[in-house]
Amino acid sequence: MLRSLTSGVSGVKANQTLLDVVGDNISNANTTAFKKSDVQFQELMSQTEEAATAPSAEKGGTNPKQVGLGTAVGSVVIDQSQGNINYTGAKSDMAIEGDGFFVVEDGTSNAYSRAGNFILDGNGDMVQSGTGYRLQGFEMFDDPLNPGIRIVGTDLTDINIPVGQKLPAKATTTVGFRCNLDSRIGNVLPMGLSSKDLVLEGTIGGTDFTGITFSEGSSAADFLTVTFTQNGGAPITADLAMTGINATTGLPTLVPSSVDLDSDGIFETIGFNDTTGQIQVTNGGTSLWTGEIGAALDYRVVDINVGGTPTPYLAEFNDLAEGGRTLTLWGDDGSGTNTMDTFSVDLAAHDDGSFNIPSGTLITIAGETIDVNATPSGMGVSLGQSGTVVKSFDLQTSSIHSTKYDIFDSQGNAYTLETSWEKVDNNIWRWRTWLPDMPGVELNNNTGLVEFSPDGLVEGVTDSTGAEASTISINFAAIGAEDSQIQLDFTGNALGADDIDAVTQFGSSFTTKEYYQDGYEMGVLKDYSVGGDGVIRGVYDNGQTEDLYTVALAVFSNASGLEKLGSGVYRDTSNSGIPQILRPMEGGSGNIVGNSLEASNVDLTSEFVDLIIAQRGFQASARVITTSDEILEELMNLKR
Repeated sequence: MLRSLTSGVSGVKANQTLLDVVGDNISNANTTAFKKSDVQFQELMSQTEEAATAPSAEKGGTNPKQVGLGTAVGSVVIDQSQGNINYTGAKSDMAIEGDGFFVVEDGTSNAYSRAGNFILDGNGDMVQSGTGYRLQGFEMFDDPLNPGIRIVGTDLTDINIPVGQKLPAKATTTVGFRCNLDSRIGNVLPMGLSSKDLVLEGTIGGTDFTGITFSEGSSAADFLTVTFTQNGGAPITADLAMTGINATTGLPTLVPSSVDLDSDGIFETIGFNDTTGQIQVTNGGTSLWTGEIGAALDYRVVDINVGGTPTPYLAEFNDLAEGGRTLTLWGDDGSGTNTMDTFSVDLAAHDDGSFNIPSGTLITIAGETIDVNATPSGMGVSLGQSGTVVKSFDLQTSSIHSTKYDIFDSQGNAYTLETSWEKVDNNIWRWRTWLPDMPGVELNNNTGLVEFSPDGLVEGVTDSTGAEASTISINFAAIGAEDSQIQLDFTGNALGADDIDAVTQFGSSFTTKEYYQDGYEMGVLKDYSVGGDGVIRGVYDNGQTEDLYTVALAVFSNASGLEKLGSGVYRDTSNSGIPQILRPMEGGSGNIVGNSLEASNVDLTSEFVDLIIAQRGFQASARVITTSDEILEELMNLKR
C-alpha cells in the first residue's frame, strides 16, 4: 500500500480537529470570559530508508533518507489572554483585570472561573449564574485590638450578603475637627497681660539678650515682672510695682526698677511708659533699649466712688481651669496715697461659658461694697454700687466660635453636641462642650485649653484637670443608655491626620466644623458594592458601610494547563500548578472591576482565516487520498 494514503488520512483527521476547534471558538465568540483554543500540529514518525553516513577520506558524508508518515494534533492550547471588559451596570457582575481566577465551589470541591456573572440566590449566597457554583472569599471581622478596623480572615468561605441584616447602633467615641480659629480677633474678655509667646530680644549695654519675657504678679508690689535671659547666663528679673492708673490710656503707672544687666556694677533702670506702653531700659538718662508691650496689656478702667471721690481701678479676668473666671480689680486700697492692692472674686460659668453668678456675690473695695451680677443673658457681668451699675463686661462674641454636630449614645439615639472656642491669651483658646438641648444630662471634663505655637499649629491640649487630654464624659445612664466617653480630637492624632488638617490658628476667617464622628444609629443592610480591591461593602440605610468579604482569586503557574469543565469553569491539573489563593491586587492576581463582565477573547477575523486554512488543509489531504487511490487503480490494471 502507498504510504501517502495513510499520510493523507492523518492530514484529514488533523484538519478535522482544527475545524472542530475553530468552530467551537466561533460559536463562543459571545460567551462571557470564554478563552479560545489554538491547535498545534506536529509531524508523525518518519521511516528511515537509509541512515546518515559520516564523511571519509575518499568521499563526503550523506544525510539520512527518511519519508514522513503524516501529521497529528500535537496539542490544543487554551489562550488565557485577557478579554475586553464591558460595563453592564449590574452590581453583582465582576470582571478580573489581570491573571487571577474566581474561586467557586460546587459543594464538594473548588473550581475556577473567569466568568463573573454572579447573582444572589434565595439564601443570599453569591452564586455563578447558570451553574449555581458559590463564589468563595474571605470574611472580614472587627480587629479585637483596634475596634472599628476590619481585618481579613484566612479561611475561604461562601460569600453571603444578608440583605435585611441589622447593624447594631454604635455610640460615638471620637469626634474629629478640621477648623481654623482666627488669630486676628481679641480676647473674649479683658484678660490682663497676654504673656504667652510674648518674647522680645535686644542688645543692652553690649550684652545680647535672646529672651525678654513678661509676667503678671499677684500683688501691686510685683504687678509686672520683666525677665532678661542671655545665652549661658542666669535670668535677671526686675519687678515693677503699680502706683496708679493713667486714666487716659488705661495703662498702669509703674515704679521703675534697677538691675545690673551686664554685670559691670552699674545698675540699669527698667521703666514703663504708661502713655506709649513701652518698656524702657536706661542708664543715667540714656536710653539703651525700648520694647513695645502696650498691645499685650488688656485691662479696662472701672470708676468706683471711694469716700465720695470717683477712683479709677484696672479690671481684668483670669481663666480658671474648671471653666470659670476670676475678676480682679487693681487699685487704691483706701489707706493712703499710692497704696495699691488687688480685689478678686471667682465667677463660675455654665457649660456654654455664660456666667453663673449667685445672687449676693460681692467685692469689698476700700470699704465700699460692689455688687457682682450676671447680665440677664448670662453673656456678661455687671458691677453695681448703691444700686447703680458702674461697669459691665460682655463676652466678646466675635472672639467665640462654635459648631454643632450630632453624636449617638449606645442605643443609637442622636443628640446635638456643641463645642466652642474662646480666645483667652496669645495662642491660647478655651474649649467648651455641652448639650444645648439636654441641660439635664451631666457632662464631665468638658472644658480645657488648646495652645498653639507661633506657626499656628496645635502645641498642646489639656482638660479641666490639666491633663493632656480632651476626652469628655456624658451621663447617658440617666436616660437609660450607657455612659459615653468621647474624645474630641483637636490635634488630628487620633485619626492619623497631619497637624495642618486638625485645628489651626491662622489669620483667616473662622471655619469651625467637625468632619468626623464615629457613632451611628441602628441600620439595615439594603445594598452592597464591590471595590477594585475585591472588598464587598454592605450599604446600610443609616448611611453606614461595612466591609463584609474580600473576593478570593486563584493564580496558577501554568493557567493554560487547566482543564475545562464546561460553563466557563476549570479545575486544576497536575500541569497547571497548585493554585495560590490570594486577595485581589496581591501577587499578580489582578484587580476587580465591578459592574462589568469580561468578554470572550475570540477574534473572529483570525478564526475565519483559520477556518479557511483548515478547509484547504482538509481538501489538500483529501486530494492526496484520491490521488493515491488512482495510482493503486493503475497498479491493479497492470494485471489485466
